[in-house]
Amino acid sequence: MAVTPDHEVQSPPPGRSAGGSRRLDLVLPIAAVIVGVVVIAVITSPGPEGPQWGQQQGPAGPMALGSLVAVESGFAVLSGVTEDGVLLWWSEDGASWQSQSLPPGATPNRLATNDNLLIAYDGMRALVLAFANESWELREEVVFPDEMRTGQSPGRPGLVPAPEGFIMTSVVGDVWWWDLEGFQPVVTNPDWGPGQTVEVPFDSSCQPPTRISPDVPPIASTDRGITALISSNPDEPFGIWPVCEPEMLHSADGTKWDRSGITLDDGAYVYGVAFRDGTFIAVGGLGIDEPAVWTSTAGGDWEAIETFDSLGGIELYTVRAGGAGWVIVGQETETSSPLGWVSPDGICWTALPAEVDGDDAAVAPSRVVLVYRVTYPEIWVTDMAASRC
Repeated sequence: MAVTPDHEVQSPPPGRSAGGSRRLDLVLPIAAVIVGVVVIAVITSPGPEGPQWGQQQGPAGPMALGSLVAVESGFAVLSGVTEDGVLLWWSEDGASWQSQSLPPGATPNRLATNDNLLIAYDGMRALVLAFANESWELREEVVFPDEMRTGQSPGRPGLVPAPEGFIMTSVVGDVWWWDLEGFQPVVTNPDWGPGQTVEVPFDSSCQPPTRISPDVPPIASTDRGITALISSNPDEPFGIWPVCEPEMLHSADGTKWDRSGITLDDGAYVYGVAFRDGTFIAVGGLGIDEPAVWTSTAGGDWEAIETFDSLGGIELYTVRAGGAGWVIVGQETETSSPLGWVSPDGICWTALPAEVDGDDAAVAPSRVVLVYRVTYPEIWVTDMAASRC
């Protein structure tokens, strides 16, 4: 598939001979040269070198921001509603894109992946697609149960991929398990963990800048099943994004969940979490203008990543992981200007160049793609194999 830095000379001070002055005059230039050489060496010595980014012409017309995903064959993203309906755009390399129409009347605004399948969905139905014969073929159209209608809150999807299925929430916070064959309620009322109904007023030492409506808690698929972050505070409503002072829960099958007893710092809030090679990375903060990024190995205690400790005046919303490494996306608090960082290993991080903007990101086996703007979007692509830390 073709996708497609005035030097002032002073007289010698009293008591110092002219000869001493001449010797000093000789020493100073030599010292300056030495200092200059040291400075040049420091500036030019090898250090962390971020990957090189290239701007590409993205899909034409409006785009459904938040729908970008990495798929087995590259990347995919949905258009907004066009005269031809909603289009599915895909690319093998993030540089050349092609599109196809979806069934008439279908208005999906999110994408999710599971193995080799692509799920295009909105709050009421889903299209199950598979890549075959140089395009995406419709395998099945699924109508969600009335009581399960997925939430479409800003910033996060209502459907999260998990091994052999998906975790979903309804608009009232109930949690469901979908294995592509049937739907099974996991949380009702909702009563998962210490969570209470979403109408309970928020009362916690955790004070994130923004509280969003009911949504899927931060969830990551792992090599042992699924890990979710939910509030450890009994006064915290269930399923509010971001989650405050979260505790880790694990499930092997998406239906039965066990507490880990491991929580983040007091007052911490988390917007998103991702998993890769035995490591979790969570993004959020400790208060207004106090962003934070934490890491946990194999579900153990959380530790703050020092790269982000001294930052201020920004919000970190999104973390993605894939074969090429990690990418974190956020924005400046005052200007809402996008910013981000990438890492091949979750340890060495490099900031995006000033000219590179991204509202959302996806990580494939070797490449990272950033998308900026909804209308006539910019696409930024990098090959992480070229980065050095």
